[in-house]
Amino acid sequence: MKRCPGCRRDYADETLNFCLDDGSVLLDGPASMDEPATAVFGVPPSGGSYGNERTRVFGSDLRESGAQNRNSIAVLPFVNVSPDAENEFFCDGLAEELLNALSKVGGLKVAARTSAFSFKGKNASVGEIGEKLGVEKVLEGSVRRSGTKIRILIQLVNASDGFRLWSESYDREMQDIFQLQDEITLAVVDALKVELLGEARDRILRRYTDNAEAYELYLKGRYHHYKYTVEGWKRAIEFFEKAVEIEPDYAPAYAAMTSSWGFLWFFGLVSAEQAVPQMRAATAKALEIDQGLAEAHLSSAIVKFFHDWQWRTAEDAFKRAVDLDPRNAEAVSFYSMFLAFEGRLYDAIALSKRSLAVDPLSPLINMNAGWTYFTAGRLEEAQEQIVKMIEIEPEFYGAYWLRGAICLVEGRYEEAIDELKKGVSLRGHQTVLADLGSAYGLAGMREDAEGVLNQLLEMRRTAYVSAICIARVYARIGESDNAIEWPENPLEERNGEMLFLKEEIESAAENDPLASLADPRLTAILETMDLPKEHR
Repeated sequence: MKRCPGCRRDYADETLNFCLDDGSVLLDGPASMDEPATAVFGVPPSGGSYGNERTRVFGSDLRESGAQNRNSIAVLPFVNVSPDAENEFFCDGLAEELLNALSKVGGLKVAARTSAFSFKGKNASVGEIGEKLGVEKVLEGSVRRSGTKIRILIQLVNASDGFRLWSESYDREMQDIFQLQDEITLAVVDALKVELLGEARDRILRRYTDNAEAYELYLKGRYHHYKYTVEGWKRAIEFFEKAVEIEPDYAPAYAAMTSSWGFLWFFGLVSAEQAVPQMRAATAKALEIDQGLAEAHLSSAIVKFFHDWQWRTAEDAFKRAVDLDPRNAEAVSFYSMFLAFEGRLYDAIALSKRSLAVDPLSPLINMNAGWTYFTAGRLEEAQEQIVKMIEIEPEFYGAYWLRGAICLVEGRYEEAIDELKKGVSLRGHQTVLADLGSAYGLAGMREDAEGVLNQLLEMRRTAYVSAICIARVYARIGESDNAIEWPENPLEERNGEMLFLKEEIESAAENDPLASLADPRLTAILETMDLPKEHR
């Protein structure tokens, strides 16, 4: 018997590790028992094995999604009232740094950055914001920067009635920015009636540089990273590189750099040859300076998972990232994808719910959750995630890509084509275009499929396009030999597409031309991935 500490639901299924309602870590024993200080995590299904670590114990921090936290806050992006519109990066950066500091305060629930910043530029009331993010208080402010001077107005508002609980204005010189941030952080903590002991105070006020120029470059990098575009990630890397040139021991800049490279690679926008060495070097440097950076451990996990295919060490790195920062929705979300690939679907779905509880308005987190439901065959719930994605951001390609993938599985090829066309028009990456070509092929529209294939081949002349994307289109127009030949040196190319391809081959119907890829030559290559099968 297991129980959820949040919703108090009992589970007779001993193989479950997370609540299927709210994603909380399950505890041993019925709900009538007193809760222990720790929760069991990672116990495999009966007869299974996850390497040497059959049991993993996390502290109670990971359980926050299960219970309503009475002390909760959302930090909104500060409004730029400076004469220079380009100071927007500085306003976002100050708010994000304050958010990150507050998230280290024990007992305080802080809305994730992506969800909180999703209200930027929108005319939403604090009541609406509080309801959507599940927080009781909202922190908002404005920044005026002129030359070397800066003025910050900030206020803490009760979300339920809009009552102002605390406000303050700060007039400083830019050279005092670090001391100003510390002052604001402590003032907000005091306004929230949270007691800080010495060690906790040191933790939330820790800074990695006293160099204002390096810090400003770092903030510019974060600003561009969160645009979630090819251009944004490339610009972010440039700023992070400049920051570490000035401050060689700036650990967060190295960690952020790995994240930007990771997104470019994960979405098939650059090759592993371009991205992985950069990720390894920046991750190693970040962890050399500070082993406590969850973002660096997450980047390490992604490389070990999607590139090295070292499943156990990848899982160790995912666990470490989540252990260090249970509120890092990206870490929880990508860990859920890892579990789904291994066939550990109960835990994968529960962790997806956990990531959504932390960052409910993130298009990326919602897309990953929808994909996990899709992988588990829970198409109705995947469709629900698609509706949520469109509500959050109608222009996000991921919703239409996932809906197209579901239509393909269900044999509704014309609908799949319509959805995937929308995804491509919204700047979806090459995988979406390859899926569109596949849909044309399955629908018997060979000329259109060949048009997409030629487009991919032409793109490959000047930019990176995964060979697997091209192979999938060849396969679905029935050109088996070309499909087999196109994954040129796939073990060297090594990208996430190989994992997705393996999933597709194993689930392909007999009348699906993709089944032609189950050729002994390619099957032998895929077997070298050694993906664990005992939980499939």
